[in-house]
Amino acid sequence: MENWYLIYTKPKCEDMVEGKLIGAGFTVLNAKVRERKFLRGKVMDAVSPLFPSYVFAKFEKFRDYHLIRYTRGVKWVLSSEEGPSEIPDRVVDSIVERIEDGFVKIRSSFTQGQNVIIKGGPFEGFTAVFEKEMSGMERVCLLLKAINVRLVIDRSMIAGC
Repeated sequence: MENWYLIYTKPKCEDMVEGKLIGAGFTVLNAKVRERKFLRGKVMDAVSPLFPSYVFAKFEKFRDYHLIRYTRGVKWVLSSEEGPSEIPDRVVDSIVERIEDGFVKIRSSFTQGQNVIIKGGPFEGFTAVFEKEMSGMERVCLLLKAINVRLVIDRSMIAGC
């Protein structure tokens, strides 16, 4: 019986491992997120793995383990003393349910009234109060306590306290 397993890959080899396993006929989940990051002084769009260095694969433990384990780019399969550890279907299903347009949709972890720190721009290092998300979910509205003003900035520029 086929089950889901978690495969640990060499750094930045998730796509290569996914391609090799799909080519061998396995079902693979290599979830990606699209996010805006503050890189080199600018806000940029980036595509990143949801779980860096990990992919999920569905295979038969006793029949396919050796083939999976020795695929180029694979470091190991998450295991215990009894062998490869099965990942419940509901875990993978919950990730698949959140995929829209090929990317996993990440909901905001900020709540109204939560204190946040501004990570970049002219207000870098200031503490603010999270007020609300703006349309498009890329911008947020904050209340900056230090100078008593409301700001609208890019989501990638804030972090929780």
